[in-house]
Amino acid sequence: MNYLQKELYELIQTDPSIFEFLQEGSLDGIWYWDLENIEQEWMSPRFWELLGYDPGEKQHLAKEWQDIVDPDDLLVALDNFNKHLENPDHPYDQIVRYIHKDGSSVWVRCRGIAIRDSKGNPIRMLGAHNDVTPMKRQEEIIKKQNQQLQEAQTKLEQLAITDDLTQLYNRRHFQDEFYFLIKRAIRNNHPISLIMLDIDYFKDFNDTYGHAAGDQVLISLGEVLGQNARETDIVARIGGEEFAVILPNTGKEESKTACRRLEESIHGYPWPKRAVTTSFGIASMQDDRELQPSVWEQLFREADDALYFSKRHGRNQLNHYDDIP
Repeated sequence: MNYLQKELYELIQTDPSIFEFLQEGSLDGIWYWDLENIEQEWMSPRFWELLGYDPGEKQHLAKEWQDIVDPDDLLVALDNFNKHLENPDHPYDQIVRYIHKDGSSVWVRCRGIAIRDSKGNPIRMLGAHNDVTPMKRQEEIIKKQNQQLQEAQTKLEQLAITDDLTQLYNRRHFQDEFYFLIKRAIRNNHPISLIMLDIDYFKDFNDTYGHAAGDQVLISLGEVLGQNARETDIVARIGGEEFAVILPNTGKEESKTACRRLEESIHGYPWPKRAVTTSFGIASMQDDRELQPSVWEQLFREADDALYFSKRHGRNQLNHYDDIP
């Protein structure tokens, strides 16, 4: 043993002020527990002062602190206590929340060591407290800031793929999803279809009722499409009064059925100014196409051609590209 260490031990034994200085300078309270008389536990005044209590008001009983500790944390502390008594190598060391006299929470690191008799039986428990409330509060601030940053990042990512007016996906995200889903469809040998639609005589509507009313039509149409498309479909506004719906794992006949359902939902919507109709164009990818950069462009072009076929032949109808003469 170093001579200075030996000298310090002797000072602690002979001069109580040395012990008091050590505990007050490095700890926020100590405790000494009689395990042979389990209700008897001495808590130093500093601990009660930390929690806003007058030490003179408190009895030296275990229930005094157990009554003001968070119930969940108490279960953890007692579990570690029992495990430490059974096995000295199991640490009695945890952070628990105490209820301050004013109702606030005080985070305290509580450590202890069992003092055993010659047979190894625990007869006393010596422990120390450290107030870690500032650290825990800082952790909570950092956690909240990280959460806010994550929420902001998520919001920015959502804004980047969302159409401002209708809250559907925008054209950029539509193109990314379309290309990705076509590659997956070819890889898995699954069909995929695309529906394109736009509002009939929308310019006349705007000229008659104003752009604010026109915007409301676009918003309402986006809601109708979103509510009546299938969960796996991708619905987007790709520009002006034009919308698109990607239908994964959907062939020609299924895509026509899905499109009729959308058409019926639009017809059945209670439009406030006048009835709104739409023209549809559908295209489906054949299973035997090879994956080439032009595949998604070709499918887009076919759906667009089918849409304009519908518009040229009277509007308010749907046509599949494969059915066009």
